[in-house]
Amino acid sequence: MKEFKEHKAKSWEKVKWEEKKLQNIKNITVKQNRILSKSSELNTVIWGGIVQGSVILLSGEPGIWKSTLAIQLGKWLDEKIIYVSGEETEYQLFDRCNRLWIKWDNLSLLSDNNLENVLETAKKNPSDFLIVDSISVMHSDNQSGVSGSVGQVRYITEKLVEFWKTTNTTIFIIWHITKDWSLAGPKTLEHMVDTVLYFTGDKYDNLRILRTLKNRFWPTSEVALYKMEEEGLVDLKNPWMEFVNSEDSTIGSSLSITMEWTRPIVVETESLTTYTKFGLPKRSARWVNSSKLDLIIAVLWKYTSVNLDSHDVYANIARWMRIDEPWIDLSLAASIISSKTNKVIPKDTIFIWEISLTWKVKNMMYIEKRIKEANKMWFKKIIIPKLTKKIASKEIEVIEISWVAELVHKI
Repeated sequence: MKEFKEHKAKSWEKVKWEEKKLQNIKNITVKQNRILSKSSELNTVIWGGIVQGSVILLSGEPGIWKSTLAIQLGKWLDEKIIYVSGEETEYQLFDRCNRLWIKWDNLSLLSDNNLENVLETAKKNPSDFLIVDSISVMHSDNQSGVSGSVGQVRYITEKLVEFWKTTNTTIFIIWHITKDWSLAGPKTLEHMVDTVLYFTGDKYDNLRILRTLKNRFWPTSEVALYKMEEEGLVDLKNPWMEFVNSEDSTIGSSLSITMEWTRPIVVETESLTTYTKFGLPKRSARWVNSSKLDLIIAVLWKYTSVNLDSHDVYANIARWMRIDEPWIDLSLAASIISSKTNKVIPKDTIFIWEISLTWKVKNMMYIEKRIKEANKMWFKKIIIPKLTKKIASKEIEVIEISWVAELVHKI
């Protein structure tokens, strides 16, 4: 043991101060190179391709196919890729690549969870992309703590960012999320990377959605849609009826068009009303906010003849797609009325409107884009609130209503 004292600079001492040259922004002509993949959905969600030399965080629930999406970059890109897996062996990765029909001339596999070994290998074998799957099992000998701890994750991310700055290598980091859809571990992880992607879906369904939570290079206003097939994830370019259970008209079912950022998608709302066996009726909602369901039931009871004070009400969005925007309120109300009155709503009708406490007409976003999407399909009617600006369409009948009571007569 040898005692030593750390030197602390005094307040008047100058420690490694250096004047830097200022740049005028109009003289900066360097452009960011973007790498286009063979997946048009991936190019769309990150706006025009992957920025060369960026750090991208890919997150999602366990078993959602994050690793499959990452390793399919070997099929979607022509650039040289090093895929680092700390969870699977080379034989497991080899078997997965065979099932996904991934070529080998640009993809190299490394099964190791030691950061120093990974960085040394990447330095000796330069590549365009480095994929780390996943950072939760990686560890560094220069940092205390077990794999996945806050200290280890922060230190490993800092070293990967440092490696990116010196080599201009594009890095994909795979990480998991918690039950409340937030990143597990240190929050600073989001600030250290350039782009944060969320891969969501239901493990019992074959549809997947890739969302952008953060992007330093472009807005986060697009989503990518994929379908799981035998050959892996396939672009879902026209998702028209993918989120609808059936094309047949049924009681308690209605259609609406929701906007996933700027992308219109047809969704189906389902409702079931039954006479309650207990004194207090039950309200249950899946993939839609439960308070929204309570609001719609209260408005229907107040302004229409549909009385639900002695009925249980169950509401659902078909095929697990969670909807937070308010413009499906009218569709949800229509499905409840249909179930209560036992009337069938034709599948050629679309409902778009937000319900307020006073049933006051509100301004609608992207209404022209929603109608344009309905025109592409077989829809014949679209029911919207009465607007000051008239919307005409040759292909589809636009029906405007002013009060909730009119909705009962339209069904």
